[in-house]
Amino acid sequence: MIVSLLTRAQEWTLKISSNVELRTWKLTTKADKEEKPLLGAAITLYKAGKIISQSTSDGNGDFTVFVPGNGDFVLSVSYPGCNAKKFSINTTGVPPEVQKDNFKPSFSIGGFVMAKPFPGIDYSGLQQTLVKVIYEPKIKNFDDDEPYTDAGLGIVMKIADAENILINNFCNTNKAGDAALIKPDCPLAKMLYEKAIAMIPGEQYPVVQLAKVGDCLKAKEEAAKKAAEAAANKAEADKLAKEKAAAEKANKDQAAKNKAEADKLAKEKATADKAEKDKLAKENAAAKTKTANDKVAADKAAAAKKAQQKAQADKIAKQKADADKIAKQKEDANKKATGTTAEPKTAKMENTNNENAGTVDKSDSKYKVPQVLGANKYKEALTKAEGFFKMKRYAEAKTAYEDVLKIKPGDVYATNKLAEVNKFLAK
Repeated sequence: MIVSLLTRAQEWTLKISSNVELRTWKLTTKADKEEKPLLGAAITLYKAGKIISQSTSDGNGDFTVFVPGNGDFVLSVSYPGCNAKKFSINTTGVPPEVQKDNFKPSFSIGGFVMAKPFPGIDYSGLQQTLVKVIYEPKIKNFDDDEPYTDAGLGIVMKIADAENILINNFCNTNKAGDAALIKPDCPLAKMLYEKAIAMIPGEQYPVVQLAKVGDCLKAKEEAAKKAAEAAANKAEADKLAKEKAAAEKANKDQAAKNKAEADKLAKEKATADKAEKDKLAKENAAAKTKTANDKVAADKAAAAKKAQQKAQADKIAKQKADADKIAKQKEDANKKATGTTAEPKTAKMENTNNENAGTVDKSDSKYKVPQVLGANKYKEALTKAEGFFKMKRYAEAKTAYEDVLKIKPGDVYATNKLAEVNKFLAK
């Protein structure tokens, strides 16, 4: 009877039911979480490390496992790329009187959430079982060991907190990258997106944004290149403008220098011209003065000459009158001596004054003194000199008058004419 009861007791199983969901993240500048039923999650029951049974979750993510009684088991839920979750199930401790033909215990375990692990998160706590299902005599059924479950939930929460911190850092880094890209501060954006990729590799948002950064860097590089070219062109233009300004200044300075030099030369020329003009004016004034003085002197000499000639003429006239008087006296004496009244012809009178002998008086024919016999040479020489004088051949006239004075030294007329000729030659 006891054996029969034990056999029947070993035949009962604990029905474990649960659900599996797959959690995925869409991480950009914010975290969008999606959880949906997972088809195909592996459900494996182990006992002492050996597989007792295997199954998979259905399209709704549901699964059911029948755990043999009177044993200690581990239930594992896994999915490729995700961390496995383990639960401990202990079916021992059920009293024999409870294990009847109609004993069909069941327990529904809270849903399993499968998720891709994040880099840098410590998932070692998932190696142990998170929930422990045991028989509770008080309720005469199976339930979870609450302290054990709380400890497991603590492990899960710690992992979740670490994942949330990483996700927030990732999203905030992307957000900062976007802000830098808008500025645009391309190098900073590049650094932030690369940092985000290093935090959680495989996420597409920073990869896509990094491509935009490439365009930004390229545009910025082109802008920098254009700016550099513009700066170079400006520098060249500034250089040319500076050189042009310097050349213009040099030309202006040279022009000013040339003008100053020209003004100086013009001033010097004007001064020289004025000095020359003043000199010429002075010379002209002196010449005029000299001419006036010469005229005064000539007029004075002419007046003196005229006076001398008049005096000479008066002297000759007086001499003639005296001679006529003497001749008359002689004639009267002769008449008286001879007793005749006829007037004899008057013989030529000799000039008893050697100084005036042979002098020709041209002022009045009635005062002409008869020439002495043998005076033809004197007359010819005087006529020759007069001819040269009239033709203004003063050098030859000078020689001719000197010849007259050789024939008749001290002749007044020839002496005066010679003095007049010398004045003309002295000019």
